[in-house]
Amino acid sequence: MPQRAGSIFCRGRGDVKRVTRIQLPAGWRAGAAEDAAGQAAAAGPAGEQPLQATTLPLRAASGIRGLACVPWGGPDGSLIVATANSLYRLPLGGGGEGAGGAAAAAPAAPVLLAGRDSPPSAGEAPAGDGRGEAARFKDISGLVVDKEGSILLTDVLGGMFGNGVTAVRQVTLHGEVTTLAFLDGKLHRPFILPNGYLALCKVTRTDLLVLDLGLKPAPLFPPTGPPRRTLHADMGALLDAQPDGTADLTLVVGGRRFPVHRAILIARCDFFRSQLEGGFADGAAAELTVPDADPAAFELLLRFVYTGAVDIPSALAPTVAELADRLLLPDLCSDAQAVVLSGVSADTVVGSLLWAERLGASFSGLLSSLKAWYLEHHEEVHRTAPGSLKRLAESPDLMAELLLSVTRSAKRQRTG
Repeated sequence: MPQRAGSIFCRGRGDVKRVTRIQLPAGWRAGAAEDAAGQAAAAGPAGEQPLQATTLPLRAASGIRGLACVPWGGPDGSLIVATANSLYRLPLGGGGEGAGGAAAAAPAAPVLLAGRDSPPSAGEAPAGDGRGEAARFKDISGLVVDKEGSILLTDVLGGMFGNGVTAVRQVTLHGEVTTLAFLDGKLHRPFILPNGYLALCKVTRTDLLVLDLGLKPAPLFPPTGPPRRTLHADMGALLDAQPDGTADLTLVVGGRRFPVHRAILIARCDFFRSQLEGGFADGAAAELTVPDADPAAFELLLRFVYTGAVDIPSALAPTVAELADRLLLPDLCSDAQAVVLSGVSADTVVGSLLWAERLGASFSGLLSSLKAWYLEHHEEVHRTAPGSLKRLAESPDLMAELLLSVTRSAKRQRTG
């Protein structure tokens, strides 16, 4: 059972599709050096210290296959929840109600990190690398986290009883999935040994397989006391605290007002540096309007400016990518483009191709990836979304290039 920030996490009692957080009383978490009076104050009227149990806001469709805590993604880190076909991240920290109405820290709503919470459909690869929803898991059988916060998991690809193949896969904080090894047998319960080796158990036997992957194990016992302060978390907290009287500039975007700190914008964004330091008449003004910008997308962009990272929903990814390109934030633009690519489908690929082509050089890499995706899935596009192909007439050059690529590919298959 993973633990973090004074809590233990486990599968729900009688319901393996839910996760329960057990908040430990303050007295239980007190250090040995604390005096007895401090511990007694944390106890109840009779000296008892009741546990606080909270059901987390996630119900897995296929049951919980593994839990692990990571140090990123929330004020107190995040809880990673594995189902058979997906990974969810639940940011830890915030308010909530424990058992009996007592206050207990509860995470925010879960965020899909990688995979989909449904088995692969007919004709779809049972498992595959990728980012976010583009990744596929066949049957996750366990996970563990290394010292750097990367997730290592076992994904059973098939086979009866002890036979079959298991993929060892690594997942980053951005949801990027990479297969490290394919191993014979059905394996589960991965664990990182103190020497950095990854230990795996066979499902139906007592065999233990050990791999030298050069990993760094996480500490067996999390450090006591308050969590370590990080620049990412502190900058995020500063943004969340607005307006608190410290902001010296207000950005007006689509009718919404964002109190911000002039020095942070100048240090972190070339666009705002040019606006605020480049001799413009409004550089010293208390308000600055950002025209033609979506407020929801700008809110995500502002969090990236403050913290260097942000979760980008698929629906907002194109808007965020365009805005980041216009406001000279290439890293955010690249992250948003990756989200667009991870969510491409037969229904959306033509629209995405036309969109990326229209936006020019900053989107050339995404355009090439979308062309490759279309070439690989063109039969599916013709079968399931024939109406979208008419839109290719909006760009004759693109239509001709795709048609030529498909023709060449078909010739190679016939002659191969």
